[in-house]
Amino acid sequence: MLFNRIAIVGLGLIGGSFALAARRAGIARTITGCGTSESIEYALAHKVIDEVETAFYDGTESDADLVYLATPVRAIIDFLRTRARQIKPGAIITDAGSTKREICLAARESLTRDSLAEKIFFIGGHPMAGSHRTGIESASADIFQNAPYAVVPDGVGDSSDRNYTASVSALIDTVRAIGSRPILVNAARHDSTVAWVSHMPQLLSTALAVAVARKAESCELAGTGFADMTRLAASSWSVWEDVCRTNADEISAALGEVILEIEAIRHGLAEGRFSTLAQAFEEANEFSRDPARRA
Repeated sequence: MLFNRIAIVGLGLIGGSFALAARRAGIARTITGCGTSESIEYALAHKVIDEVETAFYDGTESDADLVYLATPVRAIIDFLRTRARQIKPGAIITDAGSTKREICLAARESLTRDSLAEKIFFIGGHPMAGSHRTGIESASADIFQNAPYAVVPDGVGDSSDRNYTASVSALIDTVRAIGSRPILVNAARHDSTVAWVSHMPQLLSTALAVAVARKAESCELAGTGFADMTRLAASSWSVWEDVCRTNADEISAALGEVILEIEAIRHGLAEGRFSTLAQAFEEANEFSRDPARRA
């Protein structure tokens, strides 16, 4: 058992899934949560959490040893700026935000400003797991199984501080306990990488669905390939807005590179240079056959 009490802020898909996975792994005596009245009601009724985390509603100090922030990115930033003093000394704060630079910056600024950096320990995080579905009703303890999980101790704590390094180790142990694969990475590298492997694919799927919806008369001949390509198009803008706002530069750069490849293929088709397409297929096939590059 790693913690006496875990508090989860944000009882949606990821927050609810973390609660279920943590309960199954037996890493906490008590799991509390705060969120909307509907999500709290569901979480209590289905034993996702043991009780409501009232501290963040009434302004008192939370007794949680681990505070897990599973809200949209800008809400995480707001929490760090306004609620850091409500975390008890010695506790760990982590998050599940899809971008890390602005969150880690907010943590550094808030903890330094309030002289809390040596009392509580922030370590950024991002589970590379999820679904186009949202809400605690879709939560599952299995969602993290075998998924990469970014752990981002990006300059918020002192690497020579044994308490801080112990907190990083505790978070890594937590990630392993819920079934994920911890990957240590800094915030800048994280945001650059996920722009390519997560954020840009989402926008490509969205763009494909929009183009087909506007131009195609019917999708009755669409097969599983089209369904695979547009599955992400069902994702909610309410989930993705903060991602796009806080990682726009990296996503734009990734999209620019893909647009160049699409333009090269389009010109090859228009000009009858099918060798261009053959080369693209060859490179794509080689990438698809190399599990090391896709892991």
